[in-house]
Amino acid sequence: MAKTPSGRLSKKTFGIGMSILASVFEKIERITLNSDLMEAWYRMLSDLTDEEFKYSIEVIVKTFKFPPTIAEIREKAKEYSREVELTPEEAWALVYRDIHVYGYYREPVYDDWKLEAAKNAIGWHTLCDMTEETKEVIRAHFMRIYESFRNRQKYAEVSQNPKLASFIHSLARSLAPGSSVPQLENPSTPQLNYADKKALPK
Repeated sequence: MAKTPSGRLSKKTFGIGMSILASVFEKIERITLNSDLMEAWYRMLSDLTDEEFKYSIEVIVKTFKFPPTIAEIREKAKEYSREVELTPEEAWALVYRDIHVYGYYREPVYDDWKLEAAKNAIGWHTLCDMTEETKEVIRAHFMRIYESFRNRQKYAEVSQNPKLASFIHSLARSLAPGSSVPQLENPSTPQLNYADKKALPK
């Protein structure tokens, strides 16, 4: 049996997790009975850690009514290690508070590139100059921009697409130069050898 690289999903944890899903979802049970499909699913999930995968399985079993896709398993797994992220409403509340805290001449710089980019897209002085008549329009515009950036980063994290990751990095550097660049992993997908195939659950 080939040794699983450190930090990668072990085949034992993968097999147990898939068995748990199979006990709940009939579609997943059919996948566990097909060695080629199991190989493909493992290959697409093998860059996750055991802890991320186990967390994902637990959340899915408790909350999903329908069988999960590989993308949904990955999305839930990444929530395990992801920092708590602001909702659009929370992001706006933070910026709105800081308008009164810092004022027109002391523009803050946010470490979260999405928050910083949304602020820059509208402009700090525009935010400070808004009136009761324009506040709701600016608020809605800010939240749409922030949500767009958040969704793009989320998709890049789940898809593990190097081109998307590169695009997000470029976006963060150009629109939020004072913020931290998001850490998006682009691991190469490991190829299973014959020993790996035999080790997968039947």
